[in-house]
Amino acid sequence: MASIRLEKFAYIHHSEPGTKLVSGEEIKAIRKEAFEAGVRDGAAAASEAFSSEQSRCLSRVQEVIGDTFFAREEAHRLALSSLRPLIESLAEAVTPALSAAGLSAEIAKIAEDAATRAPDDMLAVFVPIGMGIGIAEMLQGANPTVSVSEDPTLQSEQARVSWSGGFDLIDLGATAAAAIAAIDGFFNEVEQLPEMEIQHAN
Repeated sequence: MASIRLEKFAYIHHSEPGTKLVSGEEIKAIRKEAFEAGVRDGAAAASEAFSSEQSRCLSRVQEVIGDTFFAREEAHRLALSSLRPLIESLAEAVTPALSAAGLSAEIAKIAEDAATRAPDDMLAVFVPIGMGIGIAEMLQGANPTVSVSEDPTLQSEQARVSWSGGFDLIDLGATAAAAIAAIDGFFNEVEQLPEMEIQHAN
């Protein structure tokens, strides 16, 4: 009867000179060190990813805030610009009446200053045609003595007050024109804001 003989075969690995066998404790230490290094690298990568995402989100927030600011400024500018026709029309309609009413007050103020400065002096007041009687009644009994005359060369918002030491020309029309010019300049500046913002942005 045939028989089979079992034998054990083993792969024999020849170690290189200087090869060191690693113990179980050393393997555990190596594994622990590798794990800790992996945790450190993972934490650094996570922190870097978080910082990158945070920067991206903050950049978007800043962009939205900037857009909101410019939108608010544009709405403010448009609101001001829409008032321009109304304010200019109101100024042009009101300034002549205010000038006419203010002319008497300006003449009275000059007369009062003259009374304090030189009570013995005599004032000569020249007013536009049609205003002589009203101004004379207003200054009646004033000190110093005042003579009122109408001057056809004067506009309705003008008057001239003369005394021995000089004269003063009142021109409320020029004052009103300067006020209207200031209003016009303000609105011109408002309307140029978008162009100025673009230049500053560049």
